[in-house]
Amino acid sequence: MFMIDLGAQSYYAMLGISPSSSGAEVRAARDKLVKELKEKERTVPSEEKKKIESRQKEINAAGETLARPEEREKYDRANTHLKFFTVRIAAAPLFVEKDDRIYVLHRAIRNFLATKEVDLQPLSDLEREDFSSDETPIDLLDNLLK
Repeated sequence: MFMIDLGAQSYYAMLGISPSSSGAEVRAARDKLVKELKEKERTVPSEEKKKIESRQKEINAAGETLARPEEREKYDRANTHLKFFTVRIAAAPLFVEKDDRIYVLHRAIRNFLATKEVDLQPLSDLEREDFSSDETPIDLLDNLLK
């Protein structure tokens, strides 16, 4: 069995770049994000400034790691599992929300397990096909099942 950290975010996804990006592209993406955060920092209340500052530190660390070839190689070796979570440019607008990423990963895992003929229970009534074991009397559904 394997575990997937759905909250994990690769440095590539954090910066919005592909794993094949050059050092100059990494620095440009980092600078753009930091500039946007600094502009946002000027307009937000003081409670949120700490969150923005910590986000800036994360982005700077990601940028510094990926901009240096030796550090980038170490990061790639240590985090090969996160390449699966790298958001591709064409799909980026679709997977902005964490719920969307979880849904897509859930679907991909369920489809993979279905190809291996693993029987999985539906997560909700929306995925069910057989309501015959449902004990709740609902006249409309009961009439449709007859």
